[in-house]
Amino acid sequence: MEQKQQAVIPIKLPSQLKEDLDELVRLGVFASRSEAIKFGIRLLIMMEKSQLPLSKRAEEYAYEEIKEKFERVKNVRRR
Repeated sequence: MEQKQQAVIPIKLPSQLKEDLDELVRLGVFASRSEAIKFGIRLLIMMEKSQLPLSKRAEEYAYEEIKEKFERVKNVRRR
């Protein structure tokens, strides 16, 4: 199986944002900070590119992934 190359991008976050991110990881919404940040970046890119036509398959995949994450967040908040 071929591995995709990944870039390391150091970022600075306000303390409260870092704490909120850690809380989502602690609650199990995301497996790691990295997963949560990648999810947010994908969502941002998808929203920015929403005016461009996406293939139906890519659109459905993104929708299902985002829907699943939002459901996990809602379930965690209900606890």
